[in-house]
Amino acid sequence: MVILLAPIYNADGNERVSLYNRPRQNGPYAGMGQRPNAQGLDLNRDHMKVKSPEARSFIRMMKEYDPYVLMDLHTTNGSQHAYHLTYSPPLNPNTEAGIDSFLREELLPAVTDQIRSTHGWEYYFYGNFPFRSGSEPGWYTFDHRPRFNNNYIGLRNRMAILSEAYAYATFRDRVMGTKYFVEEILEFSFKNTERIIALVDEADRTSIVGDELAVAAEPKRSDNKVSILMGRTINKKNPFSGELIRERIDFAEVQEMYEYGSFTATETSRVPSSYFFSQDTYGLTDYLDIHGVKYTELAATQTRMVEGFRIDSTKVAETPFQQINERKLYGTWIQEEREFEAGTIEIKMGQPLSRLAFYLLDPRSDDGLLNWAGLDRALNGALDGTGTYPIYRSVD
Repeated sequence: MVILLAPIYNADGNERVSLYNRPRQNGPYAGMGQRPNAQGLDLNRDHMKVKSPEARSFIRMMKEYDPYVLMDLHTTNGSQHAYHLTYSPPLNPNTEAGIDSFLREELLPAVTDQIRSTHGWEYYFYGNFPFRSGSEPGWYTFDHRPRFNNNYIGLRNRMAILSEAYAYATFRDRVMGTKYFVEEILEFSFKNTERIIALVDEADRTSIVGDELAVAAEPKRSDNKVSILMGRTINKKNPFSGELIRERIDFAEVQEMYEYGSFTATETSRVPSSYFFSQDTYGLTDYLDIHGVKYTELAATQTRMVEGFRIDSTKVAETPFQQINERKLYGTWIQEEREFEAGTIEIKMGQPLSRLAFYLLDPRSDDGLLNWAGLDRALNGALDGTGTYPIYRSVD
């Protein structure tokens, strides 16, 4: 087994230590680093737009080493519960079904049972209680979009596990809880190596051409209520800052509630056999190269029956998120016979990264290049209600 470690992914943020970063977290008392990197970017929102050197380096590692199982180690912020650690598999509904079921039904439950048996600690799927008034009570996971590490890895047909040590446990318990989790995942992966390789290889071979896949999604409620362990904390004073912090106490109370631990599509789009775009479409091949999506150039002029997305309107967020005003397009796919010159870029969707390519390129994707303003310069004057999205898709 080969193990790759990135001990401090956000090195610059880690060095910006302050007593007042994450002030309610239970230690380290003498301060901790900040969430953003030196650019002010949240690295766990950067996997699609890749504006940070850290995200580009991470994806380069994925391309060069191609690990089959990845763990992303965090500390929670949010709800009080009785778990020492919570976790999540990939959450995007386009994740290959075999990988999703293996993580949810086999690996994570087996690891949870082993830790309970060995250490007496409870782990469970990541969740929070609703923060907004009027929301149905329940246990809600976070987000399906591949800007997040675990969701991005899932669209690359690899096994991703998010680890969230409980913020109100002691610093030592968070370290030990994460250590137990990593050790058991490594042990399980080692014992199930052939199975994992087979599942990943099968995902890479599975064609999604012609499928209707999600371009937007919403949380899906469980069919039945689940048992969630409710916890309690006490307030104590940080000896360095004097600020109040929360500390977990050994208390657990079972409460039955619905779980919103997965997502279902609210809008879908067809996966074509190919996408086409002009070679001078600003910056697009650079993004494809970073992510490792394969493409070719047409050797000669071709006339193809394709669909173009006729833009009716666009909506741009009033306030920036991660330094970008996100964009949505509205319109209709129109079939047409179109001539593509020699040198036109073709992305064939029979490749292993087809799920990722689809989410990057579809004009209605809620986390694609269009959403992150990555195609604004290529759109030129196409936003007046008569223009067409610069990436065409085949009709087959």
